[in-house]
This record gives sequence, structure tokens and C-alpha cells, in this order.
Amino acid sequence: MHSLFPLPPPILCFSIGVVMYALPQIGQYSRFLYAIWFFVLLSVFVAVVSVWPFYRNNLSIDPQRLDKTTRLITSGIFQITRNPMYLSLLLILVAWALWLSHLLAWSGIIVFMWLMNRFQISREEAYLEKKFGDEYRRYKTKVRRWI
Repeated sequence: MHSLFPLPPPILCFSIGVVMYALPQIGQYSRFLYAIWFFVLLSVFVAVVSVWPFYRNNLSIDPQRLDKTTRLITSGIFQITRNPMYLSLLLILVAWALWLSHLLAWSGIIVFMWLMNRFQISREEAYLEKKFGDEYRRYKTKVRRWI
């Protein structure tokens, strides 16, 4: 089973980052280096703690191959967000928008979230609900999609 969206999420994130860079610099503001570094480090932290349980349990993290999903991970950071790997990509885009330091760059974050919700996450959720049933439905009621 493949994703409806043709780009894997990291490639989508990178592509949106390129578009954000190319946008006209409307509404410029000062760079906040501490905030930029905070979001970069937070993104790396979220990525590591979300990938680690998959690595430790020899599970696939390939978002293009939902059929390789063999079990739910609901502990650790997955108690805070159902999609920490995508959240880490979002956080890096926030750091990038801060670095670009113009208001129009923030539109990339909105586009990323919309595309991920519409074409990737909703499909994953439907698949996980079909595969894991009530266990996944209970998890969805306890933990938010993003944060």
C-alpha cells in the first residue's frame, strides 16, 4: 500500500523549504537566532526519540509502505503526539521560516500541514484503524494528531 501523495514526507518538507526560500520577502522581521536553534534542536530531539522505538523493535518507519506496519507504538513521545516524525519535519520548517525572517515563509508551514493531514496522515489513520481496530481508536481518543 503506497501513499496517495507522491513524495515521501522528508522530500515534501525539503521541497516546501525550497519554495519558502523562493517566495517574495514580504513582511520582513529580525532573525531570532535563539528561537531558530531551539526549534532545530527540538526537531532533532523529537526525530531521535520517535525513530528509536522503531529501530529498537526492528519496525519499519517507511511512510510509503503502510503494509509493513506490524504493531502500534504508543509509549514515549507517542503518548504526546501520534505523528512525532512528521512533527519533527514541521519543527524544522518552523526554524527555517524563522531563519528566512519574512511572513510569507510561514505559508509553507500551513501548506505542509494541510498536505500531510490530507494525503498522508488521514490515509495512515484509516489503515491503522482497519488493521488495529479498537486499540487504535482508543489511542486516537487519548493522543492528538500533532500536539
